[in-house]
Amino acid sequence: MQELNQASNCCNAMSTFQYTELAATSDKLIAIDNTSPVFQFLEGKSFFSAFHLPLHSGDLQIKVEGLMDKTVFNPSVLMLDSQFNVTRTIGKDVFTYQPAYLLDGDRVEASFTVDRSYIGNPKNETYMIIYTDYSRLADSTQAISPSKQMTKSLNVQDYGMKDPLVPHSAWGLLKVSSDDMGLIKGGENYYKPVYQAPINGGANKTETVIVTATQITPTSVMLTESEILYQSKIKQAVLNHDIDKAMALVSEAEKAGSTTAKTTFIEAVKSSQKIDVK
Repeated sequence: MQELNQASNCCNAMSTFQYTELAATSDKLIAIDNTSPVFQFLEGKSFFSAFHLPLHSGDLQIKVEGLMDKTVFNPSVLMLDSQFNVTRTIGKDVFTYQPAYLLDGDRVEASFTVDRSYIGNPKNETYMIIYTDYSRLADSTQAISPSKQMTKSLNVQDYGMKDPLVPHSAWGLLKVSSDDMGLIKGGENYYKPVYQAPINGGANKTETVIVTATQITPTSVMLTESEILYQSKIKQAVLNHDIDKAMALVSEAEKAGSTTAKTTFIEAVKSSQKIDVK
């Protein structure tokens, strides 16, 4: 606490944080200590770790765990879109205590889903910041004693060993896991962004188009990298003779603002027919 209170803020805004790339499928341990950056969040000052989420993937299933020892770094998570606007805060109402099981020790954890339905949508969640709520640093989390877990598993008498209270700390060890879920959506903590025309990066900004999740209005702008990605997927689907998938990709791309998807599909079909004839 003394180190935290004396530390200076690393940055003036979250847009200037140094973000570490998070792979679509990964499993890593993160140490939060006096070498970590510090920022004044709405809940108070905290050491933190920040990540840049993969942009071209299926939906992401992310799990954040605060690993318990004599103390615990009790996590909160801020999710930001590509323009560094906060989309949601994942805090004490989502993080829950989980007792040790097999190779996993005691921990507080939360799982949540990140939507990747529309590639190039600037409202997509793009950044993740893990910190702790300063106002809860004086609190503790009730754990279950190892002996009580043993008596439950063996179905024997509990001799009443006291369950430990694990104090919250400004430092600690985190485990961050991510899984590419492809087209499979799951979990209750699910963020579905409204659609907005992608930003072209120039002086002329495109008009924002907000619609429901079931009615997407086509736009005239798509990021170049997104066009290239859709073109590649459409060509591969045609080469695999999966025309239904190719047509679905064309429809999806056009809804997201592609102007080349249909032409790419037609040319790919023509090329495929020439190859078959040969």
